Amino acid sequence: MSENTETDGFDELLGDIEDRFAEALRLKRAKEVLELAEVTGMIYTRAVSSGVPHDLAQAMAAGYWELEMVGETEAATEDED
Repeated sequence: MSENTETDGFDELLGDIEDRFAEALRLKRAKEVLELAEVTGMIYTRAVSSGVPHDLAQAMAAGYWELEMVGETEAATEDED
């Protein structure tokens, strides 16, 4: 087996591993965003059911969503650096 063939095989193996890790990370992030959406909805629903006006409850839920998403985006950006 030539050195070039071995290198190509090794590069292919590493590429496959990298693809699998990228897919696992994508699925993990998707699950986290779905859970975040569920919690955001609960914040709104519980606030309204507790007598908080719609606009304020909506702002509370949106504020939570924004804080969590900005935190996730910053963390993802730091991981890529």
